[in-house]
Amino acid sequence: MSKFFLPLLILCTELISQNIWFSDDFSGSLKSEWIEISGKWRVEKGRLVSSAIGKTNYIGLNFIIPPRSNYRINLSFSGENMILMFNLYDIFTWMTGNFVKFYKNALYTGLIGLNGDEKINKFVSLPDSRRNFNTIEVVVSNGRYSIYFNKKKYLEEKLYFGSGYIVIGVSEGKTEFDYFIISSNERYKSIDDLKKLKEPIIDHISSIAIIDSARFALSSDVYSHVQVIDTGGNLLNKFTYLRWCGGLMYHDDGLYIGDIDKIIVVYPKRTLQVAQFMVKMPNYIYADAERIYVIDGSAIKIFNRDFRLMSSFTDPENLKFPTAIASDKYNIYCADPTLGHIAVYSKSSNKFLRSIKGQFVAPVDLKYDSVSNSIYVADVGLKAVVKVRGEKVEKTFEADEFGGLKFPRSIDLKYGMIYIADADKVVSIDTTFTRAKIVLKR
Repeated sequence: MSKFFLPLLILCTELISQNIWFSDDFSGSLKSEWIEISGKWRVEKGRLVSSAIGKTNYIGLNFIIPPRSNYRINLSFSGENMILMFNLYDIFTWMTGNFVKFYKNALYTGLIGLNGDEKINKFVSLPDSRRNFNTIEVVVSNGRYSIYFNKKKYLEEKLYFGSGYIVIGVSEGKTEFDYFIISSNERYKSIDDLKKLKEPIIDHISSIAIIDSARFALSSDVYSHVQVIDTGGNLLNKFTYLRWCGGLMYHDDGLYIGDIDKIIVVYPKRTLQVAQFMVKMPNYIYADAERIYVIDGSAIKIFNRDFRLMSSFTDPENLKFPTAIASDKYNIYCADPTLGHIAVYSKSSNKFLRSIKGQFVAPVDLKYDSVSNSIYVADVGLKAVVKVRGEKVEKTFEADEFGGLKFPRSIDLKYGMIYIADADKVVSIDTTFTRAKIVLKR
């Protein structure tokens, strides 16, 4: 009988009423769902092993926890330190969410910030343990989570995101993992299952586009779909045939959707495919009176109204990770959350002019308002939407009256109203930041 069979048998007996969503006893090679993010990880003698020196090694699970799920994580480990992050926004760019950390015989819980900083909310010292392997169990239920160490409950906290991904890490020395199990008394809802729902999914929104005063659209690169929703919260239409879904824009009666190798334009009575093979992953689409701008990876591609490519540029020094673009009469504005600034380029030459910085943390979306000659910026680091005029922040909206913004990923502006796509809700506010309301909530 192998060294891990008996403890796993006991654990599985305890979880007999649970549905096993994912499990790994590391008896063979590393399962394909695991993604090595940093450092070296290996399976050795039936255990997952990593040794860290100076910085944390991370390995993530390419497995999404569905929205509003009640579930539990069980793992066994040896070593002086280990961090388990769960319900993360994602496992690459936005590795932010809840964590529990075992370090020098104490448990810590809190939030991982966008920059990787650990904001500790609670901690507890643990009794000395002579076990070679310790167990941690995270029980998520009704928007809260409880932490058990060696089967005893120690901490309880509020969950930040209602869905997401899981990452484990080792920050110093050698740590071994004996098993890892995700289970629930609920049936696992796959992405395909969720896409069949007849109600809106407010989760992992990539872009929001206002159609008219009563309708808007949401795209998601995780679910690879676009939803058309009215302000009463009714799902009117859903596009699920996409290979992927990034940028989204409503312009001149057409809904523009970024898909792999093309942009799909949905009109009331016809559908077109444009920019075929001129784009790879169009993750942002914007149009002014003369041009259509597309962010494709790190490149800014500028088309005329017939989608003929006029110019394209990259700027590794000032634009490492562009996520949004807008323009006025003379300038092009690009948001870069990695550099924490708005890069400004000449509209006539595409040359870099200046940087608007100092007031942002991670700006991800922006819209230009010609009426007030202002730029509205969504910043997931500030957890706010800010109004910038004359390159200075004039006003800030954090939605405190609605419990705050958790992750304002996308905004759109029309009819004097700004729609904000947050992690768990859609909020609207006028351009003076005086009248706000929740349009849709998870």
